[in-house]
Amino acid sequence: MERSSKWSTANDPDTPPETLDQLSHDQDWMIRCAVAKNRNTPKEALKQLAKDPEWQVRNNVAINPHTPEDTLENLTDDSDSVVRTNLGKNPHARLETVIKLAEEDGIWGVRKSAVESGRV
Repeated sequence: MERSSKWSTANDPDTPPETLDQLSHDQDWMIRCAVAKNRNTPKEALKQLAKDPEWQVRNNVAINPHTPEDTLENLTDDSDSVVRTNLGKNPHARLETVIKLAEEDGIWGVRKSAVESGRV
């Protein structure tokens, strides 16, 4: 499949979960990034993408409202502060996850995002 076709497929909200699962293993991080934010991406694929070496992919997992709560919880320890900041904005993150982000030392934006979620 050509890159532009993969890109369109990964961004299409009506792409079948099986196709998104296949694309979640693509070597191109931009394709994986698009898969990570798609509402139809299977939960198992999102769990794998949460461990992706590219922070942009993990960031899209953090903001995807369909990401499983336990996967969101694991992202509280992500090495990238942008991922943790956007995680605090996900309305489906467990309260414990948001509290952990609100109590984080060192990164003001992460704490601010968690507090501004209105949940802590």
